[in-house]
Amino acid sequence: MKNKKYIKWIVLSVFLILTLFNFYYSDVNSNIRQGMNVWEALFSGRFFEYYSLNAESRDAGQMIHLANYGMLLNVFYGIWQLPLFIIEKIIGGNILDYFWARVWGKSIHLIALYTAGIILKKIAKEINIPGEKAEILPFLFVSATPAILSALNASQMDGIGLNFMLLALYFLIKDDYKKFLIFLVIAVQFKDFASIFFLPVILYKEKNIFKIMGSVALPFAVSILIKLPFSICDPAGVGLQKSRMWNFFDQLTRSRVNLVGGIEIPLVFLVMGLICMFAYYKRSDNADKEKKTEWYLYFLVAAIGAVVTCVYAYSYWIIYIVPFYLLLIFKKEKNLFAAVVLESFAQMSVMVAFLVEAWGVFDSMEGMLVDKLLAGRPLILADMFSEYLKNPQYYGFWTLAFAAFIVWLVLVMVSYYPDRKNASEAVAEGKADFWYTGTDKSLRILYCLRAIGGIVICNIMPIINLIYCIKRS
Repeated sequence: MKNKKYIKWIVLSVFLILTLFNFYYSDVNSNIRQGMNVWEALFSGRFFEYYSLNAESRDAGQMIHLANYGMLLNVFYGIWQLPLFIIEKIIGGNILDYFWARVWGKSIHLIALYTAGIILKKIAKEINIPGEKAEILPFLFVSATPAILSALNASQMDGIGLNFMLLALYFLIKDDYKKFLIFLVIAVQFKDFASIFFLPVILYKEKNIFKIMGSVALPFAVSILIKLPFSICDPAGVGLQKSRMWNFFDQLTRSRVNLVGGIEIPLVFLVMGLICMFAYYKRSDNADKEKKTEWYLYFLVAAIGAVVTCVYAYSYWIIYIVPFYLLLIFKKEKNLFAAVVLESFAQMSVMVAFLVEAWGVFDSMEGMLVDKLLAGRPLILADMFSEYLKNPQYYGFWTLAFAAFIVWLVLVMVSYYPDRKNASEAVAEGKADFWYTGTDKSLRILYCLRAIGGIVICNIMPIINLIYCIKRS
């Protein structure tokens, strides 16, 4: 059995590495350069002018975007990119024109995917998920389509920040609130999302308004303190980040509902407001550790679900919700076959929808493995399919793939509500008979098919290009 487990991980790792080789999204080029520029700023004596230096780097054509992230993230990312900085100084030119340099720069995201899986397993054991179920959780996370897409196609910072969110949850479950706050502060330095996601969790745990305000304000206070010397020394460079913040706010508020007096109110504010009010009024003082854990997971899934479904979300943001809904399902569900079938369909469905809507994440192949294998032949790109399916006569059809994910998420919130019995418990009591439980063998086959589906969807454009080239030859 141990050998089979290792074989499964080895095969998955091979295909994940191939996925890493296949894509080079425009954002990751800018992110790698920002990491390298930490050392450029440090050794040129312009460390506190870091943001202006990145603007100069963009103007020189080394990157597309400005430096958008906080300095803690930039320094963390820069440590991994130090070898590229040194080699570029030795050989000259733009190191990111080389395939191997791109692979090295991106590889931190593959490592982050695995470390998140390790932390997920630690949480599973801490909340008493049985051994065989805790063992499979990292595999299900690492092989999930949203996780592969975020870490290996787009290679965004979300997967790295997710590690610190999981650590924050781990210490919250252990009732170590100081360490929880430390890792929450670090997670917010990677993406501000963490503060939104954990807000209802804090409101559920704490009822003292001053403790709540302190817990919510601390990550932003640390961000301000870290940015302060840069704001003093380089106000113009730091000011360039304002456009990103306004763009982020626009994405959060773009989906609106017409309510009081005809005023349009951002949908995410309404949904998050309801979640937060419910969390605050839900008593936690009489709950045991098991019940508190279920509520922590439930509120995290609810908050992340509200953001990824009620705002103009990028395809790689959905990685945030995957480990938390897996923990919730595995914590509550006794019979997993039907639950994992539905989850597999939902997460692959939304990624298929993003293949049409966010095609650039799926076909950024120039200069990477498939492009080199095809020896410069023209690539078939996803934008061709996207433009075809966005024709009004097909619009309602493919957008159903988004709807499937939302419907499934609502089903999860209803089925795994901590104070109600789930379907498998009803089956055990003889009150329902529709829930197919599956066997150990069928579950193993299901997990492997789910992993294959994730790899295929994320690599669909390289696969199409290779098949097309073979047919023509």
